[in-house]
Amino acid sequence: MAFLEKIQPHLLSPDLLIQETILYAINDYPALPADWTVHLLQEAFSNKDKLSSILIHIENQPITEEALQILMEKIPTMDRTKVHLALKLLNNVEPALALKYKEALKGFIPEDNWSLFELLVGGEEEEVYEKYGEVINAMETASTFPYLLFKQAKYIANCIVKKGWITEEEIDMVFAEEIENQWFSFNGILNVYMVGLLKIEKYIPLLASLLEREEDSLLEEVSTALISFQSDKVVTAVEPYVKKSESVIYAASIVENIKTDLAVKVLREAYSTFNDLENQDTVIEALCHQFSEDGLPEISKYMKKEYFSSFIDMEHTAYSYYSILGFDHPKLGDWKKAALQRELAHQANLNQNRSDKEPIRKENKVGRNDPCPCGSGKKYKKCCGK
Repeated sequence: MAFLEKIQPHLLSPDLLIQETILYAINDYPALPADWTVHLLQEAFSNKDKLSSILIHIENQPITEEALQILMEKIPTMDRTKVHLALKLLNNVEPALALKYKEALKGFIPEDNWSLFELLVGGEEEEVYEKYGEVINAMETASTFPYLLFKQAKYIANCIVKKGWITEEEIDMVFAEEIENQWFSFNGILNVYMVGLLKIEKYIPLLASLLEREEDSLLEEVSTALISFQSDKVVTAVEPYVKKSESVIYAASIVENIKTDLAVKVLREAYSTFNDLENQDTVIEALCHQFSEDGLPEISKYMKKEYFSSFIDMEHTAYSYYSILGFDHPKLGDWKKAALQRELAHQANLNQNRSDKEPIRKENKVGRNDPCPCGSGKKYKKCCGK
């Protein structure tokens, strides 16, 4: 049974733990059916206890017209402490669709974006590239990471790809220069993004080799690009990096989100490579999110440990894995009880609008795919959870 077929019956599960695990598993998965996003939005706005978690974990999914209509209806009525989670989803609305509903979306989308959307929908190649250069220059001179400008640059890069205004030869030239530098420029990072949109397989080994770098913004785009291929060629290229401590976090996440037999095999082998708990739990979490019976030996072995790393709620993950696949285990009830206590406390924290600067408390574990409480904007597992 394919990945989506296994998890579909549990997408809107009344079991908080199981649904939370499903949300984690689809967070970076690029092949989610559009109607699933719609169903999750409907569930989020009909169940306030699930609102924050659902909105957080669909932030990478495209927003279709039907999904947009739900957001436009619900955003004005939202609690102000949670509205930012819904507004973030508007970043995934295509410019043409945003312009269609401009009157309704005014005030929800940054004012500067409207003129950009007009340019991307009706502008000529030279005009679009001129704007691209302006945004790149502004990003390179910014004193802190320019999140809003970076999103604008990605809108432009997406337009350039869709209109066929970039060639492999041009990308080759950019990478030849960037690979020799200590740090990738924003233009280099955006070319990685464009490779993911174009699905050019010849770049897979090059992108995989970048996993040994220590540039988080680059690594995020490399991961997204490689996952987008949904190919065993990516699994093969990334395999060596899943087995290295310095690259396992991003590499395991990539393999986790390619749902094939080879991906499961690579994760099983990687688990046996590591002796330390933290690297093992990174791999085991990825293996659990494959929802494959083949991973059961390693998962069962891991669950025999007397204690787990503080970076993953293993009882939660194991309970959901066994339950979704229909496996029994003598400790299933114990796992559920322990995980539910932590999950309810975590949900309470989300719903109380904690300060972004509140310290992480290990008794109320932060989900590895949740935004890091330090306020960086990154996922916990790729920030303070490293």
